[in-house]
Amino acid sequence: MRGFFRSAGRAVALLYPRGVSMLLLAPGVLALVVVPEFAQHVVEIRLGMFESAEAARAIQNDPTRWGFGYVKIVGLVLAFLAAARFWWTREHGGHWWEVRDLAWSRLALGALIIFGVGSLPELLEGTFDPKIVTIIGTVWMLLTLPGLFILLAGLFGDRTTPIALMWRQGWPWLLLTAVLLALAFVPASWLHAMNHRWAMGGGPLKLWALMIWDSLLVGLMAGLVGTALHLGYAAFSTHPRAGDAE
Repeated sequence: MRGFFRSAGRAVALLYPRGVSMLLLAPGVLALVVVPEFAQHVVEIRLGMFESAEAARAIQNDPTRWGFGYVKIVGLVLAFLAAARFWWTREHGGHWWEVRDLAWSRLALGALIIFGVGSLPELLEGTFDPKIVTIIGTVWMLLTLPGLFILLAGLFGDRTTPIALMWRQGWPWLLLTAVLLALAFVPASWLHAMNHRWAMGGGPLKLWALMIWDSLLVGLMAGLVGTALHLGYAAFSTHPRAGDAE
């Protein structure tokens, strides 16, 4: 346990220094979401979304805004994954954009577990009491959580860490990863929401300044989340373990 807490403390200490450093070290990674985020803000400003709270509610479901929003969501997910892979390749060699290095079978298996098997409790909605469905969904999510490490192993091209050990010994490290993700996402997400509130009714200078800053903030958030994913998985994969056989 002492080794775990030492590794956990190191990961927490590295999270923000590494995440913030991506603004200088890997602007191309963060641009995957910064560019579509800013493009969506341009559309929002031209639609008059920040003129008032009433205007924001009226425009929030505008098809044009959502069209850019879907692109932003894709960019955000790609930035999460690319940021995590950036740190892995920085430590193990290679380039984050080189997809030939991925372990595709592990990547596909992890995605299937998380997004396929993990979503099965949704089929119970409307059949059982919502509270029961929520409980089942939570338990099921925890049971399928090691799929995240399988997905990351595929993303990093890690073919040596046994999958069986991810299920047997990965739980403390998955908990660490969850804590890192919360530390990375929650503060930036709150500040992202506040930026929109501060922009309401503001003049052009204030509005554009806030939206430029907000776009960079979302990029920073993506870098932090990707860094959290890497730190959690790296702590697990490099920790001494027993039964190193699949």
